[in-house]
Amino acid sequence: MASALLLLMAVVVGCGQKSVDSNSSGVDASGHVMDINAQGVVEEALPFSSENVKENVVEAYGHRVIRLEKDQRISQPDKMKNQENCFVVMSKKDYYLYVYEPQGNDTVLLARYDCCFALKKGDKQQEGDMRTPHCSLDHPFTITEIKDASTWEHDFGDGRGPILSYGNYFLRLDTHGHKGIGIHGSTNNAESVPGRASEGCIRLLDDDIIDFREHYAFVGMNVVIKAEDIDDLPFEIHAMKKQQVKRLRHLDPAKTLTNEQVQP
Repeated sequence: MASALLLLMAVVVGCGQKSVDSNSSGVDASGHVMDINAQGVVEEALPFSSENVKENVVEAYGHRVIRLEKDQRISQPDKMKNQENCFVVMSKKDYYLYVYEPQGNDTVLLARYDCCFALKKGDKQQEGDMRTPHCSLDHPFTITEIKDASTWEHDFGDGRGPILSYGNYFLRLDTHGHKGIGIHGSTNNAESVPGRASEGCIRLLDDDIIDFREHYAFVGMNVVIKAEDIDDLPFEIHAMKKQQVKRLRHLDPAKTLTNEQVQP
């Protein structure tokens, strides 16, 4: 785990200072969006999505939830050199789970999946608060267990009773004190991905949790879940530019919905 953390930090430091356009925005080393003229900008930010790409509030099973348009999966296991060096970064702002691998002085994006987070935004504070915990790059979560969840049921209290809910796998996370948080499938809830509807866990589409488990995930894997106000990290911007990665969603953090807007 310590060596993986060193790899993570080395990748960020390796990005270095970039030349930037004075008319654009940038990010600092932690992924905060900054004016390009401000000190501490280390990478020019990628352009935000158009105004047509946004969080939509809908009614589902007695709750007001967020849903967004689905994007295409990216999965390139043939580009992987050493599975044990792979790590995950999730964007609570843009509703993606990314898999990266440091390769020499570079970082390669191997996979991208749509994901669903908890019903409410913000860092988890206590059990039952309907929030997904987040963390920083220098203090990541880890996968502690991978379980066959194909027969697991859950009662969401929405009138459907106990139903299959987890896809084929449940990847349990050490989230620094919060129990029961994991990455799993979305059986009977596929329409919630991407979006906000869970009780705290991270949902992938059922086919995506299979792909993630079979090609990339392992016990001990580092997992970074970024807060809602954090944009792409510098090494992510570098990888997406170099690999010419196209994505549907890259939301301006100043224009995303608050909990009060979703649950008035």
